[in-house]
Amino acid sequence: MDIIISKAKKEDLSYIQEKVKKYLLDSSNIHWRQFFVARMKDKIIVFGRIIDHGDSFEIASFGVDYYHRKKGIGAKLLNFLVQEAKRRDLQKPIYGVTHVERFVASCGFIQVEDNYPDYLDYKRKYICQLDESRLRVMKWNGAWLA
Repeated sequence: MDIIISKAKKEDLSYIQEKVKKYLLDSSNIHWRQFFVARMKDKIIVFGRIIDHGDSFEIASFGVDYYHRKKGIGAKLLNFLVQEAKRRDLQKPIYGVTHVERFVASCGFIQVEDNYPDYLDYKRKYICQLDESRLRVMKWNGAWLA
C-alpha cells in the first residue's frame, strides 16, 4: 500500500470541499493551497490544512476517507502536518479542534482546557458544525506517540 503525501492541487478542491461538508468540518476560508493530501493510487484518502494565525498554527479541516480509517494513514498525514508547521516556525504552538481526541492524542496532542487562543473557542462554538460539547481543543506537546 503506497501512500504519497503531497500539497493539494487546485483540482483537488472540489473533492476536499465535498468531504469537509460531509464530515462537518471547518469550511471557513478554504483555499486549496492550505491543504496537504495523502493519496493511494492517485485517490485522496486523507486531507488536512495548516492555518497560520500569526502567533500559532492550527491543523484544521482534517478528514480521513471512511474506508481508510484505523489504518495509520491519518496519523501519517497528521504527523506530516505537524512537521511542516514546525519547519515553518519552531516556536509557534500547534492547535486543533477535534471530536476524535483519542486519535489526536495518539499523535502527540494533549487536551487544553484553557489558555489557548480565542479563535479556537470561537471555532468550537460557531464554526464547527458539531455539538460544541463534543469538541476539544488540543495542542501538540512535542511527542509522537502513534
